[in-house]
Amino acid sequence: MNTNASLISHPSPTATDSCADTAQDRVIAANRRFHNHVAQNYDRHESCAFQPHWQRSLEKDLETIQSCVSSPGRTLQCLDCGGGTGNLALKMLARGWRVTVVDASEKMLAVLQQKARAAGHSPRLVYSSIERFLEETRVPFDIVAFSSVLHHLYDYTLVVQQAASVVRPGGIFYSSQDPVVPKQPALTGAFNTLDITVGKMMFDPADVLPGIGRRLLKLFSPTDSLFQRALLTAGDLAEYHAGTGVDDVQIIQILQMSGFSMVEHLRYPVGRTRALHSLNKRLRLLENFKIIAQSDLGHRTTRTTVGARGIGLVRATR
Repeated sequence: MNTNASLISHPSPTATDSCADTAQDRVIAANRRFHNHVAQNYDRHESCAFQPHWQRSLEKDLETIQSCVSSPGRTLQCLDCGGGTGNLALKMLARGWRVTVVDASEKMLAVLQQKARAAGHSPRLVYSSIERFLEETRVPFDIVAFSSVLHHLYDYTLVVQQAASVVRPGGIFYSSQDPVVPKQPALTGAFNTLDITVGKMMFDPADVLPGIGRRLLKLFSPTDSLFQRALLTAGDLAEYHAGTGVDDVQIIQILQMSGFSMVEHLRYPVGRTRALHSLNKRLRLLENFKIIAQSDLGHRTTRTTVGARGIGLVRATR
């Protein structure tokens, strides 16, 4: 068995630090710096990557997806957008699916490459921004997936449109582990600060005091004129929609206009530790969502050009 994960280096100007002329360029560059910095410790510090509850949830979602997609006589072709260290991709590979992973962080992909080799898998790894890959690819996939990714993107609505356009008829669009738009922003922000602090104390204690220092410094940092927020570290821009949330209703509208039917849409409470997760089940201040949607058989989507942050629904024809 070939266990060499192929790595294709396809960095665009928007995936490098040297050219950041637009808002999207800067967000992509910040994601590259931030995730390169955290790559070696990501699987130990991000609860969605190691807590058994979230691992079981991903496996359950893949069971649902597998029951929906029919591929007699051939292997399922999957695209994991922003797949990072392989939290989702490795589970797909274990099912015998063929997986392409696209990520703007070469160090995250390097971690995945090592893990895949150790497990005897050979995914196709593409070092590129998601935006450029989806803009240029014409290869159809049975499954296009995002796991804790959309909130990192400058214009997630455009990316969802692009992703929908490369799903085969009868295929699946899957997204999970992104925050919803908060109903009570002030309370949600306060609870999120508590959640982050407690999570740091448990999983990354060495960064507790530096983290507090960064938050204090941010209070006195100038506001960036383009983004209207203080940008002390790359993470302040990489977590672009973490505070304001991702509009799951808008995503569903885009998918439906692209010829998709909803298989499952769920909002669920989250927390980095068991105690805060249990508390949040009552408060429902921090919620993530998941969407599993299936492209209608015989439905064909066409690409459209839209402005940044616009809804720009994809037009679909039969």
